[in-house]
Amino acid sequence: MAKEDRGVVAITGANGSIGYACTVYAVCLGYRVRCVVRSKEAIETLRHGPSLQRFASQIDYHIVPDNTVPDSYDSALADVQYVIHIAGVWPTPDKHPDNDIYIPFVKSMQNILSAAEKVGTVKRVVFTQAGAAMVHPDDGDTLGTAMDMVLNEYTPVHPGLLSLKPPLASPHHAYCAAKAQCMTTLKNLRASGNLPFSIVQIVPGAVMGPSELVSTKMDGRGYMDRMSRALLFNEPKPRYSFGFVHVGDVARVHVEALDDVRIPYDEVPDWFIAAGASDPSKDGEETWKEAGDFIENNLQHEVASGMFSVGRDKVPTNMPYYVDSALTETKLLRHERFKSLKECIKEVAEWYTTLR
Repeated sequence: MAKEDRGVVAITGANGSIGYACTVYAVCLGYRVRCVVRSKEAIETLRHGPSLQRFASQIDYHIVPDNTVPDSYDSALADVQYVIHIAGVWPTPDKHPDNDIYIPFVKSMQNILSAAEKVGTVKRVVFTQAGAAMVHPDDGDTLGTAMDMVLNEYTPVHPGLLSLKPPLASPHHAYCAAKAQCMTTLKNLRASGNLPFSIVQIVPGAVMGPSELVSTKMDGRGYMDRMSRALLFNEPKPRYSFGFVHVGDVARVHVEALDDVRIPYDEVPDWFIAAGASDPSKDGEETWKEAGDFIENNLQHEVASGMFSVGRDKVPTNMPYYVDSALTETKLLRHERFKSLKECIKEVAEWYTTLR
């Protein structure tokens, strides 16, 4: 029996780790997907994705080379019913704080909203956000690893970030400020009730998991998230952690959030938290070291051979939040739980061992 046609969803940044996983999950559920990317090369990458090849008839592609240009998303959103806006940049030192980070995040949000309103067919837009909006970069590395503050659907953005505008001091300042600005703008728009479509915001933890687009260990190590590299290869400790989430789980959250019948708008919180719930009896150091012990106990051969060098002491410098994702698990995962840090790192490690 053919799957029910759930309509068309445009996914920006479809060639990224979250975007690709969202595309796979969406077509499997019966959505038709418009992959919105920046280049022809990104389209070729997606077309070679093993899980997507059997769904080729459900997928089309659209190139938006510069999402800061006014009206840049208008044709990409034509005739779509849903949007998942993931496209963005990571705040690496080589990025210009204003031109490469802050302005693209804010302008692309504005252009998505504008296009969705113009086309007139969009029912719901899901935005990917970040826990970085809850901390101020000027706090530096003073937040500690106690995990004694709660990160849930009502944790506010840091109010001090809203006054940060270009020119900004660093890529990190730009990322935190842009996410805070976007999250606050969208929250206020929701409250106004003036839009013809609904808005959902998702705040993921550190995204971990394998990729079927990677075939070699060299590429796999480059693709891998900072948490996994620190745990498996004893690389330098990450600076921040706002929980952990498997890439498949975070994709599922994004796509399930599109269902405006099962998830009515009056039951949508400020933002859903996509991360495994924390154990309230353990702080950041205990959580991290437990994952290190798990690697050594379950991957003894790989550790003994030198494939992995466990970074048990490479605890992220700032782990201030205890994650409460109960609402997200109830609403979007149908009462199932997110995979834990141990489950995520085990899957990443086993995937890595299979690469050439």
